[in-house]
Amino acid sequence: MPDSPRPRPADGPPQDGPRRRGVRSVDRALDVLSAFSAAHPRLQLSELADVAGLPKTSTHRLAVTLVERGFLRQEGDGAYVLGNRLLELGSLVSATTALAHLTQGVAEELIRSTGETVLVAEIDWRDRSLLITAKREAPHSPESLSPLGRRSALGNGCISRAILSGLPERESEEIVATLRLAQRTPASITEPAAFRRELGASRRLGYAVEIGEFIAGIAGVAVPVMVAGRPAGAVAVCGRTERMSRRRLEALGTHIKYLLGRAAATGPPAPPRAG
Repeated sequence: MPDSPRPRPADGPPQDGPRRRGVRSVDRALDVLSAFSAAHPRLQLSELADVAGLPKTSTHRLAVTLVERGFLRQEGDGAYVLGNRLLELGSLVSATTALAHLTQGVAEELIRSTGETVLVAEIDWRDRSLLITAKREAPHSPESLSPLGRRSALGNGCISRAILSGLPERESEEIVATLRLAQRTPASITEPAAFRRELGASRRLGYAVEIGEFIAGIAGVAVPVMVAGRPAGAVAVCGRTERMSRRRLEALGTHIKYLLGRAAATGPPAPPRAG
């Protein structure tokens, strides 16, 4: 049974402190939507109010409106879940970014040529979080791999390391000093010095390799996607360790670099014409 939701920590909607600029009702509606997470995709009204930090009556009024507009859905037991309108808008966001333009064809080609799962992650430098914006699943894709829409903190693993390797060395060093390197598996790199050595190797090679560091039994390789000279995200190919030898991971890293370089050289596709 999942843990019951708890009030949002300091990085969530402020309970006290400086007054936010903007429309209060919009702020509150966004607090309600932001209460949902991968860990808590469905919330009863009292839970939703607790996590959003709002009175129960206000939360109910907002939830009714959001249900009417398709941003929330209420299930038979009264629990709220996110609605399909968000999925529609999310697909528009992910399809129109520079990252999407550069990676869409690359991801499709990689799933065809490798038979392994392909992930595209975007970095949000404001809070140093990663968001899985695209996923092409192989038929044998492990269920443990990050789902589409999963947000996580920048840390250890090939995707984070690839993105950090795209930064100037001094800037990446400053960020590494603040990271929480969690012991996700016995192979996880948790010592900052060891992490910096791996980061240096990733910078030299142009790709980051991991074997069982983020998820036990899973190996992967990731390459940073550069937009205007800075890493906007990464493309990764992941699969079970028995199919992903280091030699194959290194060959895939070189191949992903080539595909991304070709995509960058051709430029983004022209926007569709209206009518």
